Amino acid sequence: LGLHPDSIRKVGGTHCIPQVSHSPHTGSFDELRAGSQPAQTASCVYACGAAFEQEACARLGARHDVVKMHLKVHMSPVASGLSIDDTLELYCGNGEQILQWVGYATCSRLAYSRGEVYGRFVPQSVTSKDGQALDVDIVVNEILNDGDELYVEYSNGPQAYKIRWEGRPRTPPFKWGEEGAVVPAHDVWLMELNLEREGLLSLVDMEAHTENSSGPQEDLQEVKKLLVEFAAPLQMVFYLLSSEGATSGQQLGQITLPQFRSFMQQAKVISSSFPSEKVDEIFSSVVTSLHTLARRSESKSGVSSLDLLDFLIAIVHVAYSRFAADTPQSMLQPLWAKLNVLFRNCIQPYVFPELQKKLNKFGDAVNNAPAQLLLRRANKLIEQTLDSCQLKRMRSATVKVDLRWLCNHLTRWQLLGRDFNLQELALIAVFAKQTTTDPEAFVLHPQPLEYNYAEFERLLLGMAYHIFIAKKKPRKFEEYLGEMLDTIFRKAQVLVEVVNENMDD
Repeated sequence: LGLHPDSIRKVGGTHCIPQVSHSPHTGSFDELRAGSQPAQTASCVYACGAAFEQEACARLGARHDVVKMHLKVHMSPVASGLSIDDTLELYCGNGEQILQWVGYATCSRLAYSRGEVYGRFVPQSVTSKDGQALDVDIVVNEILNDGDELYVEYSNGPQAYKIRWEGRPRTPPFKWGEEGAVVPAHDVWLMELNLEREGLLSLVDMEAHTENSSGPQEDLQEVKKLLVEFAAPLQMVFYLLSSEGATSGQQLGQITLPQFRSFMQQAKVISSSFPSEKVDEIFSSVVTSLHTLARRSESKSGVSSLDLLDFLIAIVHVAYSRFAADTPQSMLQPLWAKLNVLFRNCIQPYVFPELQKKLNKFGDAVNNAPAQLLLRRANKLIEQTLDSCQLKRMRSATVKVDLRWLCNHLTRWQLLGRDFNLQELALIAVFAKQTTTDPEAFVLHPQPLEYNYAEFERLLLGMAYHIFIAKKKPRKFEEYLGEMLDTIFRKAQVLVEVVNENMDD
């Protein structure tokens, strides 16, 4: 499939069609890029319309060289300490099933081999060979390789998968409105933030509120308003910071002391009166506070880094301490005023413009009409590519893939680590997540590291433009974008090459 505008070619009766599932395949598509004949029929479409998809479905039997995957599954009665009473060889095809299927398939096989009725045995967990219960919504080929071993714990039922795995969500309490269940707002964590519980009341100068007994609480409310106002740009800055010096996608979403110090240097917070040692002290005090440690125990995250909420709390501490260092004679000021000084005099003028300058470079890609036409034509293939990257697959769930997991696929596609690093990817990810380059107009996202179809399309566009500019490709951008998309679709195995002998050459 030559993803150049208005060009596709049939070579020797061979056409490329989108793959409905994500089975591996073989085949070269380089020669298709040399053609210039326009598409004439739905069978050699690259418009990805409904008629084309129907034809693709009809041709699935023409696939060849599909990777075969098998697992060795040890069957263990529940509560037996993973003692093995049978071992089965389970063939998984290309491994696109989820782990739930592994449990049900092996329990059915076990019942059949013992002459029992179907449903006699019910899976309770799918467990790794080191004894860890796995999330049964995970796609088999995302975490397992051909020949790997698993345990399936089973019982007589009737309920399946009663053994909890780490991270398994608990059923939330329902709230009902006139139109059914009321879904909590995505920023509920911020709106319900209790700054007094976070220990910030100790930063309020009580002498500044001697005439108003409710002054300290009102002061904290104003602090919260400022945090809400700047939460969206700070969220993006936070994830950019977490990429500095990172060697793995799993490190995104937590910032360390050097990264926090780097932010304060960029914002011109560090000075002779407020040295970096003060920043280090604040980082250590926040990361070891009782409130932070309590959250760490729930999320099982590291105790030497800050999450986004901790980051916001630490900024308030910095505002208080820096104001005291710079203007000790004027300490009788409300806490919100000190935080406002930090935002207006440091973060706003030094951090946000630099971020906007970096994002502005993607403007030419967004305004490139041929490139946008190319993306629209390749829309179905882009969606299938994101589908193929899912770690988990759940019924009725909107497809979103976490950037930390997507890094594994970007590495397999030989993009991450060769054409860009994690820090450059993080900037591209911000471009993909926000539809504006102005940080003060950013939108707060409930899951800032999760990418849906539209955001993934922008991510691909941003990656292509970054490589195009960095390597000074001697061609039009839309031509390079088509080439990169061809390569990604091939490596993600969402295209299949079929032979139709009935078509004229």
